[in-house]
Amino acid sequence: MRRAWALLRALSTDWLRNREAVFFAFLFPVILLLIFGSVFGGGTGEFGLHVQNNDVGPDGQPTNLSATFVDALSETGALSVSQVDPGRDVAAWSEETGATRVLVVPEGFAAQVRAASADARRAVIVDTLARAGTVNDSTRAAVRDQLPANATDADPAVVRFLAASDDEAAPAIRGVVGSVVARFNERAVGVDTPPARVESGALGGQNLDGADYYLPALLAAVVMINGLITLTTVVAEFTADGTLKRLVATPLRRRDWILATVVQQSVLTLLVTALMVAVAHLVFGVSVVPGPLAIGLLLLGTVGFAGFGMALGSLVDGPEAATSLGMAVALPMMFVSGVFWELDLMPGFLQTLATVLPLYHFHRGLRRLMVLGTTEGVLVPFVVLGVVAVAGLVAALATTTWRDF
Repeated sequence: MRRAWALLRALSTDWLRNREAVFFAFLFPVILLLIFGSVFGGGTGEFGLHVQNNDVGPDGQPTNLSATFVDALSETGALSVSQVDPGRDVAAWSEETGATRVLVVPEGFAAQVRAASADARRAVIVDTLARAGTVNDSTRAAVRDQLPANATDADPAVVRFLAASDDEAAPAIRGVVGSVVARFNERAVGVDTPPARVESGALGGQNLDGADYYLPALLAAVVMINGLITLTTVVAEFTADGTLKRLVATPLRRRDWILATVVQQSVLTLLVTALMVAVAHLVFGVSVVPGPLAIGLLLLGTVGFAGFGMALGSLVDGPEAATSLGMAVALPMMFVSGVFWELDLMPGFLQTLATVLPLYHFHRGLRRLMVLGTTEGVLVPFVVLGVVAVAGLVAALATTTWRDF
């Protein structure tokens, strides 16, 4: 144990002298946190949308209904609406300004809305009477006489949403516009209180922002990067420059080397976790903190990824090849495991693949412990990471040829 402690101090001193290692261990995680916290930190981001309202009166002013519709778009909080002069050629205007999306309200919008809504009201009344069993031909005629003559079979008013083919935000904006149109239709036919509505809430009753949800995933990703990329490169460097050969001549044993390396990585995980939690709290007001179980899961993941990092570093001859090998293993796992985006956005076969990757269970377990504040469903992550830790240590022992130089 004393030999392992002495080796740990030596490894830590050598590591602190390596500027690249310090950068990737401390500054790189903070940079990731700042980027993802700023982008997905729960701010009031709005999509820009140009609106051309061609439904204007003789005085050149928008009709009341079309103006109300445009105002409803602005009031969603998700759209930043700017106006395009009515009658202007949209294609030419788009080429001039470089705009990628525009919503066109057609001429005659108000008249069509009135006619179609009257037709819809007539249909609702007739259907209601039919359900009551009191409708007949004379009743239908009476209902029709109470509505405008042009209300029957009126075509709906059609607003056109035009977007560039490479506009990635177009589906989200189309969804917002669709919800506004649906609410506008309800009001047009006299439905002030819709029969069904959606309310949003948070599981666990916590008021959390996007940065709170990304912190556990980033912690898991950083642990994996330190183990599979940084440590892999360090081990390969020690092999290439003869450090491990010189250690063989000492009383140290292979188990001392592996134990010291794992302990060093575990201490590094605790320091990086404390740094990221502090920065997230100071910059983004993040309130989630890792408790004892979350710390245990972090350390379990550290042991597993460190073990496999030592094994990968022992399989190649130079640090450049080790870095490439570590990235070839770590990067696909990081992007497929749902660390940066939800699995629902991926094809089905990738979703299935993600569930067998340790990083998937790692960050999901941390999220349940830190964000949801529950231990339900965390047994599987602990079992998976436990198996990975044992397998990693066995792989490190098997590939570290301590006495065979």
